[in-house]
Amino acid sequence: MGNRAAAHRAIYTREISESSHIPKLTWPPGSPDLNPIENIWHILKNMLNKRPPHPTTKEQSKRAIVNEWGRVSEVELLELMD
Repeated sequence: MGNRAAAHRAIYTREISESSHIPKLTWPPGSPDLNPIENIWHILKNMLNKRPPHPTTKEQSKRAIVNEWGRVSEVELLELMD
């Protein structure tokens, strides 16, 4: 069925897409494949789960997230955008 956003269902948009032979995506709109932040969160969660000891307070959690985020490499982030 494709994207349900009004701009993607507009007659003009459909006509241009069809006349230009633009293929429709077969992925669901909320797919992590289309939203790199979901994959980044997955990487960050894995890193946080490997930290001993696990944070127990909100402040410890904030510090751990900031610390682990700093360890995510630019290469990893760019690979998610490919």
